[in-house]
Amino acid sequence: MSTAVEDGFVGVRFREETNLTLCASQGTIYAQGDSVIVDVDGHGPTFGRVERSPMPVFKPCQKSGARPILRLADDQDRTAFERQIANELAARRYCQERAKNLNLDIKISRVDFSLDAHHGIFYFTSEGRVDFRQLVRDLAQRFSVRVKMVQVGARDEAALVGGIGVCGRTLCCSTWLKDFRPISIGMAKRQSLSLNPSKISGQCGRLLCCLAYENDQYDDPKKRPRSPVIADYE
Repeated sequence: MSTAVEDGFVGVRFREETNLTLCASQGTIYAQGDSVIVDVDGHGPTFGRVERSPMPVFKPCQKSGARPILRLADDQDRTAFERQIANELAARRYCQERAKNLNLDIKISRVDFSLDAHHGIFYFTSEGRVDFRQLVRDLAQRFSVRVKMVQVGARDEAALVGGIGVCGRTLCCSTWLKDFRPISIGMAKRQSLSLNPSKISGQCGRLLCCLAYENDQYDDPKKRPRSPVIADYE
């Protein structure tokens, strides 16, 4: 695999994310530590910090997916970002309390506001379908944003929230793992692992995704070909 380091790309970290996002500098030189405003699909202008300059490009297709840097962040952007974080915390508390008052059986996982405070995405989990129309109206009126409610599953919630796994490392789903493979208890049995739920369950309460990592390296007795029986006659 060829690796090229090009001045036109830098690695930007958003919030407390573990992974760096490849961003196109568009002819401007950005140094490590610079605060920048990046155009991120679905979120609009987003505040981030350059953590690697230049950034290695491993595949040509990565260039097309690089997010464009709009400009260096100024004092107004920093103030807007601080206000954004405060509003997200307040919105999460308010949304959970308001949902309880409306007898909605939901759990608010995370709230993302845009830097310009025009849009707000509320991620939630629920066992079934929820009529949240009144909740949306209350949120829009309280925070003056266009509200979008997004229902996520247990694994997606863990990826959004993040945390430390039983292995002591940052959750795979919140760093590099993007596709969830089907996981079965048979994988744990095949690897001779403890079947204690606390040992093989992740933060999401589901079976550990890492059970699938080495599963193919273990023989399945049911699929193992039978050895031919050779009779020894004298």
